[in-house]
Amino acid sequence: MDYPANPFAWALLSTVLTLMAGLILYVTRLNLRLRHSKRVLENEIGERCRAEEKLAENENRLRQIIASEPECVKLQTLDGILLEMNPAGLALLEAGQPGDIIGTSVYDMVAPEFRDEYRALTERIFAGESGVMEFQIVSLKGRRRWMETHAVPLRDGRGNVIALLGITRDITARKHAEDEVRLHYRELAHAARVNTMGEMASGLAHELNQPLAAIANYSRGCLRRIRSGGGTVEDLTQAIEQVCQQAERAGGIISSLRRFVNKEDSPRQPQDLHAIVREAMLIAGPEVKLHQVDIRLNLAPGMPHVLGHAIQIEQVVLNLVRNAIEAMGDVPPGRRYLTLRTYVAEGKAVVEVRDTGSGLPREMQNRIFEPFFTTKSAGMGMGLPICRSIVEAHGGALIPLPNPNGDGLTFRFTLCLADEEEIDG
Repeated sequence: MDYPANPFAWALLSTVLTLMAGLILYVTRLNLRLRHSKRVLENEIGERCRAEEKLAENENRLRQIIASEPECVKLQTLDGILLEMNPAGLALLEAGQPGDIIGTSVYDMVAPEFRDEYRALTERIFAGESGVMEFQIVSLKGRRRWMETHAVPLRDGRGNVIALLGITRDITARKHAEDEVRLHYRELAHAARVNTMGEMASGLAHELNQPLAAIANYSRGCLRRIRSGGGTVEDLTQAIEQVCQQAERAGGIISSLRRFVNKEDSPRQPQDLHAIVREAMLIAGPEVKLHQVDIRLNLAPGMPHVLGHAIQIEQVVLNLVRNAIEAMGDVPPGRRYLTLRTYVAEGKAVVEVRDTGSGLPREMQNRIFEPFFTTKSAGMGMGLPICRSIVEAHGGALIPLPNPNGDGLTFRFTLCLADEEEIDG
């Protein structure tokens, strides 16, 4: 091979060869990078496809779970439009197909008296809160059912609330059972009141005998004076006034007893707590005198009204007072003090019944609210359980407390205060 003799030509050839070698090297490297990028892209596409397949599989599995869920699962908008509902929900509403429900308003199914409360719940959910509510629905066939819904906000990827997710169960059977329990306790409470009157019969008979005997004596005196012609008009007037007072006294006792043993209670409304306490003490008066108990009433001035049933609250007070009297049976008469105190604490009315008896061991204090447990030889063991059920039905609590000085026991129960609007109404 002959090489060019011209140095310039040689240099040019070398430069061209160098450029060609660099170009080849660049193309080779570029090709390698392209192949690498292709493999990376293929891997990313494959991973994305697998992720999408897995996501679709998970979504399908979730839909199957929701579809097989025995409780109603629904999605709704802020204005109540139903977006989705599983078959269990459709069955609760007695809908034949999703088209009967999807796209309609949930307020068409919520019973009218619960719509405002349900609307308030929906607004709280879209504000980011969660909530629970019991309400009634009216199915497409006109049947009413009790429901309990647990609602939470459903958010998008940016955290915005896009729907209400609710899980709702049918609690109709539970509500009916609760109604039966309340009816049962109401019957027990009435039986306990009648039993209380039976136990207090001798004392009440003695208490009634006093005004009746006084009426008879004053009446005979008036007759003697009239027949003899020796009585003045003023004397006869005073005697007749005494007859009227004693008759009113006896009538008041009988009226209190009739109200107390009446099966029908007053409606739940604002009540004068101190009037209820005094009525209970009027009934307990004969037993208080019989056992020589010193009563100390410490009633808070300006006590607000409480919300509840007058006879039921009176039953609680009377039962606690009678228990306190019996607890002091072994205490000498001069040391039998029963203190009944009322006050307001933490937004509730508080009633305390304190005795100076021997108290109860701590292990018994934990059992006194058990049905049929009693420390009395002839007790039923239902008085305190009934009292606690009454207090709890009024939104309060009944608890025993040992006295600070170690003598006797204090029973404290609370009641909800009535709103000013309820009192004015």
